Amino acid sequence: MPKRLELLREMVPGLRKAALIWNAENVQHRLVLDRTREAAAALGIELLSLPVSSAEEISPAIAQADQERAGGLLVAADPLTVRNRRSIIDECALRDLPAVHTYSFEVRDGALASYGSDVGEDYGRTALYVDRLLKGAKIAELPFQEPTQMTLAINLRTARAIRLDIGPSLLVRADEVIE
Repeated sequence: MPKRLELLREMVPGLRKAALIWNAENVQHRLVLDRTREAAAALGIELLSLPVSSAEEISPAIAQADQERAGGLLVAADPLTVRNRRSIIDECALRDLPAVHTYSFEVRDGALASYGSDVGEDYGRTALYVDRLLKGAKIAELPFQEPTQMTLAINLRTARAIRLDIGPSLLVRADEVIE
């Protein structure tokens, strides 16, 4: 999430306030919130926390970000936010609110940008773990594995729609650019 915040700041020069939408029911998201707060403080950005627990809370949360003049939105990946990505994307488009998601498929669905691991690679590693477990490995003996590749995707159609210029330095670094 700290890297997504840096990318958002690069996309929105002069970013002073960013919002983070996260699932209040996801225990790991409390750590995501803490790490994002730390990163925001280090960058001199005020962070607006938008905890949600259901699909019905997403639209009001994004409306709050708009009312409190957040310059951008970070979307914490979770089954709730991924399943409701269309609502998040539409709400952000309605408010010209730049948002950075986790997965490139969200960008193909219309999100402005994403930075995260490749879902296929993640599932591939999961399959290898299951294979090793089925062959008798003890779960405590399996190493923790982080993604080996992070992907930056940018949707230029969305950028134009919300009247946001994406700088050439970001476009050069992007792994996927949707025209």
